Amino acid sequence: MKSRLTIVTGASGALGNSFVQHFIQQENTTCVAISRSPMETDALHCQFDLLDSQAAEQAITNLELSEVSDVILIHGVGKFKYEIETETTEADCDEKGIDDEILSSNYHTFVNVAQPLVEKLNQEHKCNRQTTLALCGFGSVTDKYKIPFWRSYTYAKDTLRSYIQDLAKSEDWQGLIRGRFINVSTTDTGNENKLRPNATAEEKKYWLKPEKIVKQSLESLESLQPLWQEIDVYEPMPGFEPDDYYSNYDKIQEKWQRQMGVPSSLT
Repeated sequence: MKSRLTIVTGASGALGNSFVQHFIQQENTTCVAISRSPMETDALHCQFDLLDSQAAEQAITNLELSEVSDVILIHGVGKFKYEIETETTEADCDEKGIDDEILSSNYHTFVNVAQPLVEKLNQEHKCNRQTTLALCGFGSVTDKYKIPFWRSYTYAKDTLRSYIQDLAKSEDWQGLIRGRFINVSTTDTGNENKLRPNATAEEKKYWLKPEKIVKQSLESLESLQPLWQEIDVYEPMPGFEPDDYYSNYDKIQEKWQRQMGVPSSLT
């Protein structure tokens, strides 16, 4: 019987672990959990740093795909950085002023897993096995507004979008690769709480739960069509007007610096 293989990066984090918990309960599904840190899980655990391309290639090479009909790669990894002009240094950025660490953690971590996976599937196809592949990345619902305070994060996510979309629309793959991008609003994770410790309880009422992201993205992930799709998952806030809010940079700056505990004298 053909089966499904799901690969979840950042599996020890809140979002990754929510996907792992879902997939380990599904029939005819093998779940591979990738994390940099140790973790207890019923999934097949691979422990390595996603920035280590050789370790990633070795882990993917060791996977057995001959009896797998569909592979899903879910990549919920990537650092976020709130950027103001006074914090930007040439040593941290490339020629476009993009923070190298932010780009690497959001883009290269994905490519280091996806590239050997695509190559491995190519070998399967040469053996006349028509294995399908879903490549899923995550972005922010704010990416479309190009907020200057997280320009490196948005650039990294847009670069990742292009990488996945190009593979999904490639005629070479004849529809066997589909691309998915899940854009989410502020998500209630440990990292988000550390980044914004002064967010109020009222504000956190509208932070997105990882379980909701899993539930609302599954239909898109599992469907073989369309070849490319983006969906937004968010927690609606009464009276919130995105176009008005995201065009008011002063208001964004005040809110984020208050939530992060950044003294206004430093900006």
